[in-house]
Amino acid sequence: MTEQITEIDTLVVGAGQAGVAMSEHLTHHGIPHLVLEKKRIAEAWRSGRWDSLVANGRPGTIGFPA
Repeated sequence: MTEQITEIDTLVVGAGQAGVAMSEHLTHHGIPHLVLEKKRIAEAWRSGRWDSLVANGRPGTIGFPA
């Protein structure tokens, strides 16, 4: 969605898990806002690896990256 914004009262800094959730909440309530992120949106989710993550099954069988 591309929209011309001339004035903004709400700014979300960071597009990680909390920032994306807040943006969805603001959108749901019709509140105009701007999200700023220095990297790609959800970059840690895309490129991060958590060796300590334990789930019921091997990574490839439950939708996690191998």
